[in-house]
Order: sequence, then C-alpha cells, then structure tokens
Amino acid sequence: MNDMYNCNETMTDTISGKADSVLTNGRVYTINAANSIAEAVAIKDGAIVFVGNDSEAKQYIGKNTKTINLEGKTVLPGFIDTHVHAPGTAYTVLYNIDLNNLTTVEAVMSTIEAFVRKNPDKEIYYGRGFLASIFEGMEGLLGPKKERLDKICPDKPIILTDFGGHIFWLNTKAFELCGITKDTPNPTGGVVEKDPVTGELWGTLKDDAKKLFPDQTFTLEEKVEAVKFLQKKLHSLGYTSIFALRPGGATYPKTILEAFQSLEEKNELKLRVNGARDIYPDQDVRPQLEELKDLREKYHSELLNVTTAKYFNDGVIEGLTGYLLEPYGSAAGKGDAYYGEPVWDLEKMKKALKETLDEGFQIHVHSIGDGATRNTIDAIEYAQKNSGSNNYRNVITHLQLVAPEDIERMARLNIIANVQAYWHFKDPLFWHDSDYALLGERAEREFPLKSFIDAGITVTASADHPVTPEPNPFYAIKAGVTRNLITAAKYGIEDIKDQDDPQWLLDKNERASVLDMVKAYTINGAYGLYMEDKVGSIEKGKCADLIIIDKDLFEINPMDIETVKVLTTIFNGEIVYEMK
Repeated sequence: MNDMYNCNETMTDTISGKADSVLTNGRVYTINAANSIAEAVAIKDGAIVFVGNDSEAKQYIGKNTKTINLEGKTVLPGFIDTHVHAPGTAYTVLYNIDLNNLTTVEAVMSTIEAFVRKNPDKEIYYGRGFLASIFEGMEGLLGPKKERLDKICPDKPIILTDFGGHIFWLNTKAFELCGITKDTPNPTGGVVEKDPVTGELWGTLKDDAKKLFPDQTFTLEEKVEAVKFLQKKLHSLGYTSIFALRPGGATYPKTILEAFQSLEEKNELKLRVNGARDIYPDQDVRPQLEELKDLREKYHSELLNVTTAKYFNDGVIEGLTGYLLEPYGSAAGKGDAYYGEPVWDLEKMKKALKETLDEGFQIHVHSIGDGATRNTIDAIEYAQKNSGSNNYRNVITHLQLVAPEDIERMARLNIIANVQAYWHFKDPLFWHDSDYALLGERAEREFPLKSFIDAGITVTASADHPVTPEPNPFYAIKAGVTRNLITAAKYGIEDIKDQDDPQWLLDKNERASVLDMVKAYTINGAYGLYMEDKVGSIEKGKCADLIIIDKDLFEINPMDIETVKVLTTIFNGEIVYEMK
C-alpha cells in the first residue's frame, strides 16, 4: 500500500538546493527510530530536505527562503487520528440538534425544544450527542422514552443519535415513519427496545437497528461545507492525516468521500485521508466487498484512498450490547446469565475476514467487550492463516475489556490496538452508574493501555470523533499518561491537583509514557495507515507534515498536558493553521 503516498518523488538535491522554508532554534522531536532531537528543519517542495542543527541548516537558506525562528518552541510530526467518523460534529453543528456536552436532562430537553421551535419548516428533526446515562432508572439502561419527545413535537418525526452512535431515540411519529411497531423483531446485531411491562415501544433502538430508518440527505455542497468544518477543526488541533469512517450518526449518509474528493480536485484538501466501508452480517459479504473495491478504484489519489473494511462485532457496555466473557451484573436487569451478543456469527466472520484479506483490504473491527474481542481475534487469526496475503496490519478498536491471554495473542498476530485514551479514567458520567454497576470489579481493568505496549503491540490513537466531541489530542495524551480526570469543567466538577488522586483514577499500572502516547499519534498511526515511509516522523525525504506547540510535552508536569496549544500546523510544507 505504500506506493499510494508519494510526497515528493522528484525531490531537489539537498546539497545544492535552497529550501522554501527553514525552521530554526527549536526543539524538534523527530520521533525517528533513535528518538533524536534536532534544532532545525528545512523544507522544499512539500518535503523535508534536512533535519539537524542550526549551523548546518544555514546552507539551505537563500534569498527566497522563508525562515521561522522557533524561539525554543517544540516541533512534532503532524498528528494522525486513526478512527474518525467524518465529518465529526459538523453535520450536527451546522444542520441539526446539537446535544453534545449536555450533562443534564433539563438541558437536553430545552435544547431539543428550542431547535424545533426555531425550525418550524423542517419535515424531520435530526440530532446527535445525548447521554443516556444522565437519565434515571430504566431510562438509564434502555434509553429515554419516546413520550419525552412526543411532548415537544407530536406531529413530526424526531430521530436522535446518542453521543456514541449506538442508541437512537425516536418519538412516536418517527417510529411510524420507519414502520416500526411493538411487533417488530430485533434485526441482526440490533435491538428494538420494548417496555418490559407492557411490551409497547419504549422509545429507543440500538446498534444495527439503525438500518430500520432512512439516512438523512445532504447536497454535495453541504457535505463539502461539513468537511471544511472538520478540516479546520483538525488543523487547529495539529492533525494532518486521518482514517475516515462513515459519518458519526446513524441517520447520516454512509459516505462523505465524495466531499473529500471535491476538495482535493480544487486543491483545498489539506489532509491525508484513508477511507473505509462498513461490512454488515445480514447482507451477503461478496457484493459488499465488490462495492468496497469500486470505492477503492474511485478514490485512489495522492491524498484520498479507500483501504479498509470496517466491521462491528458488538455494541457498548452502557447500552447492554457489549459482548462479554462473563455475565453482566444484576444492574443490567437481564437476569444472571446475560452476556450480550456478538454482531457476527464466528464462523461467518472468519470467512468474511478471509475474503477481505484476499481482496487486499485492511480489517478494522469495533470490539468493546472481552467476548467480542476474543471472537474477533479468533476470526482474524483464521483469516491471516488462510489468506494468500501476508501484509497484516489489522486493527481492533476500543478494547474496553480484554482478557490478558488475548493481549498476548494480539501481539503474536501483529494486531494493532487502536485506543481512545480520552476514556481511560473513571468518567464521572459513566463510572458508578454504568461501568461499575454493570461490570463490577471487571471495570477496574478496563482499557489495558500499558499492557498492550508491554506486549509489543503497535498502539495507535484516536478520538472516535464525534463520540469524543472535542478531539484534542493533548486531552488524550494526558489521560493516557495519568489515567486520571481530564476536562473537569465539562463535568462541572473541581479539577484534581495530583495525578494520583484516587477518585477518578483508573489502574495507574496501565499508565503510558509521554513518548508512548506521542508515538501512538505519529509514527504508529502512520504505520497503521501504511504511510510510515511518508509521514509520522520528522526525517529527510518524508512529507513536511509538522506542528509547532507552545509547551514541551516531554518536560512539563503531566497534569498540564491538557493545556498545550497548537501554534502552527504545516501540511506538505504549507502553513494551514496559525493560532490567532
């Protein structure tokens, strides 16, 4: 796959040529094999032509060279997010009901009501971002009831997606629009929630039940505006490459690749983008792979390439759809032998993954529970042993619970662990009422980050944006390093002063180092996207994707990491973001 990412095939001779720009007097963390630190970087035609000390960099400075005195500031490779539901929050913020970061039922209901009142001409109201965990009693488990929405809008459909994209809240008119009744069976991999007493529709659907309602439609122009919105946000946070999955909302169109392509054709795309297509178990796999092959042929360019098949193998713990090796606790209200269910039958998944590898695609699997992860490893192991391909960089993402023996298997099979370290602490909104209530002591060993690293697994980093509405990589780096509270203001609580404060601390033995986390966002991410020959480190011959930040991550107190700001983002040698 590496031949797709040619940064600068005709690079000017680095001895006689003068650079377009030279950065000097900095602390340049190259993240190369030796983890060396330099002072200066020279860039020409979008490529890095020199990395070293200031005195040697002078030979690259000519009369037309732009010089940037870093004044001791820190330079890192451009960050790589390896799991983004593009265009992130853009559809929601620009066109729909934005419920992200609302932490009370009152705020959620008033926001919905205000949007409906302000937009009387909409035929259907869509939105995203609510937290089921803020509702009490059975609503905290099954999701909020339809009657709450009926009171606001009894005559038009309302369809809302939760923050994680796994729970969908509908009013009565929306159920009627979708033809869903109390007699509608659960689809493969999904749940139509019913009132446990009356059997009537409760108000929510879960996971693959999303296929029961239609996609929201957007024009190409609207999609392009959404991608521009996303790109601007990502640049401000230091990202220069992403792995783009289907948009983060069940009601949204299944692809936005055409918008990325439109921007690239106008020379306005300033991100490297790998794309994917979801593969579903209730459809024949072969036609889905043929569609994926068509997408690969259509989207194959310098910056935009379809490379991957995305699979879901369970849901989420808080939705009671994560698949576990041991039963859920009694708080689930499902009896003493409820494990959840895998989305895929294991034998069917083995064959599907083998076909996927045979067609030359990377595999990327959503797995939350330890049962789903074991099945996924079984399927990947079968596929890798029986496929004609031998270039395996297959990925399991999320990995909330993993049995220790399965960590060793992941290492042996070269399975990449794609983590969202934003979640690697005892979240005040989830820990007591969801994680610990449903899992008991198992919750104390969630997200075994350091165990992955110690086993030799390649760890890549992402926000799962918009599941994490603010994909600030420094929040994740802090959480990965401290395993403790981040963004206290979001929760309306007092911040901690000590990384060992026990209230929100999740197993400090799983703390990663700053270097581990930076690698996850740079060279490891590049490896996971088959781009390591072009990006991920600051080395001669690689693309000039760099960021300048205001503090030295490796020198500051870990508690201060979330305050780090990106000052400048450089993509292919071009400044695409400067902090105002």
